[in-house]
Amino acid sequence: MTEDGRYATQVKIVKQECPDADDGEIAEEFRRYEEEFLIPPEDALRSVVRKFQTAAGMEVTKIAAPAKAEKKVNRFSELDAEDRNVTIEVAVITYTPRIQMIRGEERQVAFGWIEDNPWEGSDNRERWDFKDWGEQGENLAPGSVVRLEGASVNEWNDKRSLNINRTTRVTVLREGGTPVVQVSSEPTDIATASANEGYVNLVARLISAKPDVIVKRDGSGELEVVRGRLGDASGSIGFLSWVPLEHEPGTLLKIDGASIRKFRETPEVNIGDRTMIEVYHDSAFASMDDLSKANKVSISDLRNGMRDIEVTVQVESWIQRSFTSEDGTERVVRSGDVIDPSGRCRLTAWCEVDPEPGDFLHLTGARVQFWQGSPDLVIDEAVQVSDLSDAPWEPIDPEQHWIDVDLTSMLSGGSRRGIRTSGTIVAVRPDSGIVERCPECRRVLRDGACAEHGPQRGEEDLRLRFVIDDGVSNASLLMSKDPSEAFLGVNQESVKEQISKEGRDGFVVSLRQRVLAQRLNIKGRSIVDDQGAMLLADEAEQDQTPSADAANQVMQRWGVVL
Repeated sequence: MTEDGRYATQVKIVKQECPDADDGEIAEEFRRYEEEFLIPPEDALRSVVRKFQTAAGMEVTKIAAPAKAEKKVNRFSELDAEDRNVTIEVAVITYTPRIQMIRGEERQVAFGWIEDNPWEGSDNRERWDFKDWGEQGENLAPGSVVRLEGASVNEWNDKRSLNINRTTRVTVLREGGTPVVQVSSEPTDIATASANEGYVNLVARLISAKPDVIVKRDGSGELEVVRGRLGDASGSIGFLSWVPLEHEPGTLLKIDGASIRKFRETPEVNIGDRTMIEVYHDSAFASMDDLSKANKVSISDLRNGMRDIEVTVQVESWIQRSFTSEDGTERVVRSGDVIDPSGRCRLTAWCEVDPEPGDFLHLTGARVQFWQGSPDLVIDEAVQVSDLSDAPWEPIDPEQHWIDVDLTSMLSGGSRRGIRTSGTIVAVRPDSGIVERCPECRRVLRDGACAEHGPQRGEEDLRLRFVIDDGVSNASLLMSKDPSEAFLGVNQESVKEQISKEGRDGFVVSLRQRVLAQRLNIKGRSIVDDQGAMLLADEAEQDQTPSADAANQVMQRWGVVL
């Protein structure tokens, strides 16, 4: 669509009031309002008409354009390029604010993705870009569902998007996540920047940087990038630069116009061709020695997607196995369980590293990815591993190494292994008991079929599912066969016989009568995501603390004196 064609509807209305005005000049005026003042053409219409009436010596009159008819739709496919005053319900996927300087004044405009048909599955949705001209960030939090009234369609280069204008009414139908905060042209510290996605300005010291490549999704080639880490007194954060970065580690940089994006669960600074980077001078800024400590983390700090971290671990177990890769080559991967005073996790090495159980390893430049729902440390080169001769702590007995974490702390943190917690059973799920699993992938069959492998002859298994609560927070609790048998005091066959006699509903009723409102002590691992927290129990037992002792513990905790 040409520049003139982009504003054809508005030009036609102006020509009705000012027949002698030049079409090109009218379109140019609408372009100026949109690009310099960030005012959509439909909002600029009255001002443009007034300008051309004044220039022609005409009496300034009201616009004779017909009132815009409201167009209610459910799908983007029902919209035309010229539609204005659109009403539609959408799901907000992303919302990215950006500051622009307009005639010496800072103005915020935001853009992102929205999807139609928000009450259906994602397979039945269409995604469009949108622009928010009305600073509606409080109502357009990612994950929310909203009704837009008075939006307008924009078409540019044969691609349609939606304008949320200053006059658009936004009604929140379902709350989403945390609203995106207003952005500022002032630099912010890393801790604050990490909390939200969007554009940021930073002053930070370059801790590390190394070239890398990203393979294009279509397999057509590779993109050269630079990865590394930035730090300030508030913390450190990884970065991904899509442009060459010539600065040496230790250099203090002022970075304007970068963006924070989450890679898996970890925020990351993205540097593009519009990002301005310059050397900055501040003698009071934290030194390289101070900032290098920010890269040192413990196992409890690990989050999916972290890169270039430094951690010390004690090896619990170690194995190696060979496999054939997709290109037909034989590869060897080494892995095992590792621990530190804060917890335990998995360590995978794609290089020749063969520690013994009990050894202490110091890892540098490690990365984190999920393995069975929990963080997994990964190293790619042997130079990333140092075998420590001096133990950094007293050797830990893996059999007795459980970290006490209450449910509230568990929910606010990441997924972890080797934790111990407690809570009261407040619900027994109706699908507790005997289930059938797919022999290929171990998923639970639904109506005799696996979502991945289709109809299957299932393998019977025992599981229990509860909801536990500690008075502040709650989580789902899942027990597999072994902990379920230990908890119930009977084996799987006994449970199967009970269900055959009483039915599944009868088994669940008896289970509720037995365990509801009972307090449990649980050992296992947690999986925490946007849906909440799930505990996978290795062991679970009822709390045997006498009532009088429990009451005294509560009074002592809250400082109650009788």
